[in-house]
Amino acid sequence: MEKNVDIKWYQTIDSTNTQAAREMANAAEGTVWIADFQTAGRGQRGNKWESKPAENLTFSILFKPTFLSPAQQFAISEVAAIGVCRYLCSKGLPAQIKWPNDIYIGNKKICGMLIEHSISGDKLSASIIGIGLNLNQREFMSDAPNPTSLLLETEALASSGAASASVPDGTYDRREELSQLLGYIFTAYEELEEGFAKELNREYLDCLYRFNQWHQFIEIDANAPADMPAEKMAAGRTITARITGVDPYGCVILEHQDGSVQTYPFKGIRYVL
Repeated sequence: MEKNVDIKWYQTIDSTNTQAAREMANAAEGTVWIADFQTAGRGQRGNKWESKPAENLTFSILFKPTFLSPAQQFAISEVAAIGVCRYLCSKGLPAQIKWPNDIYIGNKKICGMLIEHSISGDKLSASIIGIGLNLNQREFMSDAPNPTSLLLETEALASSGAASASVPDGTYDRREELSQLLGYIFTAYEELEEGFAKELNREYLDCLYRFNQWHQFIEIDANAPADMPAEKMAAGRTITARITGVDPYGCVILEHQDGSVQTYPFKGIRYVL
């Protein structure tokens, strides 16, 4: 991948993922689309990502991982999540990956992703990684139950007396933080391209939120429409289980209390926080 990154910065746009899709045929690998504000920013299953204008990082990256088959596409999700975790850990924050690719600090969500793939024959021709990272936002007005931001978390860390905490004077510089974050994501992608998929998978599991811990989950109705919000899809069954792994296709593996093991696809379960 070329080192000279083309960053296209917009004041307002409908969606950086949508813009990336419009331009991907002629755009170089590693191109980044970022916006101060998205009028139609998208999350998983039609959810909307709350972000105050010019306070956070809302952007999309284009990769062209033709070295992967479509069956290996979850490796791109691992790369993106690991890159964000490495970046946050460099700030002294104990970041974890809430399967499949939300990023948490403790029980609070700091980052969400929407990853969209294009397939050509037996190759993964393009991957658009949409990332929303809360950077400087202090107040959240949506009904999201547990949002946080880098500024809030580093301030809390500093107030606890942690020696490693580093808090900016006022707010984080969005351009500087974007540069740092992209460096971590691109490095993880290069590791994947160089053949370190197993090592990245191990790092992903090491970062996984509630890995090997007994917790409650809600099973989701497999027949629910694709555009139905997750909170309306509950099949009514709450289970106690622990995450023991993630299969090569990105499905989470749960061990139930009776010792049985079951694999769930994306949105097949919901965490009880």
